[in-house]
Amino acid sequence: MVLLDGVVLKRKTGAGSVSRPVLVVMGIRHDGRKEVIDFRLAASESEAEWEVFLTGLYRRGLEFKGTELLCVDGGKGLLSALKMVYPEVPIQRCWAHEIRNIVNKVKKKDAEAVKRDLRRIYVAKDVVKVRKASGDFVRKWENFYPEAVKSLRDDLDDLLAFYRFKGPEWRKVTRTTNAIERRFREVRRWTRPMGVLSDRTSIERILYAVFTYENKKQGITAPFLIDTK
Repeated sequence: MVLLDGVVLKRKTGAGSVSRPVLVVMGIRHDGRKEVIDFRLAASESEAEWEVFLTGLYRRGLEFKGTELLCVDGGKGLLSALKMVYPEVPIQRCWAHEIRNIVNKVKKKDAEAVKRDLRRIYVAKDVVKVRKASGDFVRKWENFYPEAVKSLRDDLDDLLAFYRFKGPEWRKVTRTTNAIERRFREVRRWTRPMGVLSDRTSIERILYAVFTYENKKQGITAPFLIDTK
């Protein structure tokens, strides 16, 4: 299982602070251990930036052979790049990102109810119950929030790919990219006293240090596939 996501960090420039995404690939091994494989500071999360990152991984031997799913944040740039570089690996859309996207389309007063109804879909015990919960969601909210319902309909097949796993623990860790975000909580904890980071090199050093530390906590000491070109 592989997770891919872009997480935004801030750094200083002569014109003030700017936000830049860090593209990250993380693997979840068969024994459940999580490993940050590589990362790349990028100008954006565009298709071109993701394609450079993914192509570099592929050329250095990361072919994802035997990988059951790629869980992704759902950004158009990443999805387009994956079709170019890893077209045969099944996609799982991240539920956390999908929920935020849907909730942004509803009124604040209904947000919690919408989230509860979405949760009934992704915690259902089997695909039959998932389909029922999805149908209930559509019938309840379509007249009020047609764009939100359309978003769910369009993405539903990719949102349910994680049901190929039988165990509830594997379903839980493979339906979102939250494991990557948890690594960035550590990054932000380390960098909070600094405010924003001063340059690209300082960001890369801190990211490498945090990710290496977290990998070692998992008992993984393999080196990163850092591209030094």
